[in-house]
Amino acid sequence: MVSRLPIKQLNLFFFDAETGGLNYLLSDMIEVACIVTDPTGQTVHEEYCVKVIPERPVDPGAARINGYTQEKWATEAITLDAAMVRMLKMAQNTLFTAHNAPFDWGFFEHAMAKRAMRWPSDYHRIDTVALAFPLLRAGMVTNLKLATLAQYFNIPHDNAHTALSDARACRGVYLKLMERYAPLFEKEST
Repeated sequence: MVSRLPIKQLNLFFFDAETGGLNYLLSDMIEVACIVTDPTGQTVHEEYCVKVIPERPVDPGAARINGYTQEKWATEAITLDAAMVRMLKMAQNTLFTAHNAPFDWGFFEHAMAKRAMRWPSDYHRIDTVALAFPLLRAGMVTNLKLATLAQYFNIPHDNAHTALSDARACRGVYLKLMERYAPLFEKEST
C-alpha cells in the first residue's frame, strides 16, 4: 500500500547497491544496504546490509571494485528475493534516497518488477548527487563522487564500494548538505 502521509513526514530510506556491472538489464545487485531514518535523516531507525547471490556473471572489473568473489558470496550471500522482501518492509512510509539515485533506483526498480513487487511509499526520490551539484558549480569540489564529497565534508568512509559504508556516507553527505541549505529554508519561513 502506498503511503498517504505528507511528504515532509516520510522517513528516509538511504540505499546503496554494489552491482555486478553498470547496466541493470545485464547485471545484478550483489550487495545491498539500506538505512531508515526519521524525516530529517538525523535519527537512524534501522540498518540492513546483505550480500546477494547474483543470477548472472559478475563483470571482473566490477568484482575488483567491490570485492566480489564466488567463494565469499557462496558462504555469506542470500537470495535477492529474501533481501527485497526485507527492504520493502523497511521502506514503508519512506523516500528513496541515494547517491546517484537514478543508478541505484534502476537496479532496485528492475528487481521489484521481476518479482511483481511495488515501491510501498511515495514516488519521489532524493539524489545527493543532484543536491551537491552547486558545490561542483562553485568549484568547491572537483567531481560529485561519493568519496570526494565524503572527504570534503570530513565524513568517515573507510570501506568505499561496500554497500553499508556507501549508504552511511550518503546519509552523512545528505546531512551536511541539509545544514548548508538550512539558511535558505529559514529565509522562506520569515
